[in-house]
Amino acid sequence: MWSLQSLADRIVPRYHWRFRTYYFDALPFRDRNHPTANQELRYRKKKTELRSIERLERFTVRCGYCRRTSVTGYIKSMGYQSEPTRITTVEQKMVDVLLATEMTRIAWSKEAQHIGLVAGDGDYVAAVEAAKGAGAIVRLFYIKNRSTSVAPNLFDMADERVNLARIFQDMESGPPIPRTP
Repeated sequence: MWSLQSLADRIVPRYHWRFRTYYFDALPFRDRNHPTANQELRYRKKKTELRSIERLERFTVRCGYCRRTSVTGYIKSMGYQSEPTRITTVEQKMVDVLLATEMTRIAWSKEAQHIGLVAGDGDYVAAVEAAKGAGAIVRLFYIKNRSTSVAPNLFDMADERVNLARIFQDMESGPPIPRTP
């Protein structure tokens, strides 16, 4: 079984040095006034998970939040409805903005010349473009299989592209290659 630490160490090309790995996520939804026991449990488990990631070598966690929204109305595809239907969704908020902001800041501050992005969402195209404009080389790490894909415009915008399937296969075969700073 592979770990997040070994993945971060392996995606850095030979003869490069990993300055820092940023991990972006969101805490699960928890009602502010009356959280359920399940919401509290999921929230505490996620906080513990993120704290353990923060303790890995050269890792920094940036955290957004989840917001619950509800809408009431008639659903077109459901045929006749005597009463409106209430639909509740939970969405991650601020995670994409945190990633884009951090990526742009790193590139423009010249903190790193090479930036690795593990993503597939086309929302990051503007951040990749900004990082490239600052002179950074952006390497996109993605997974392409039947259930996942990468946005074509993000794929095209990246300077270099690496399918993570190959790295996962290498991780099964042995320890990471030692790096020199």
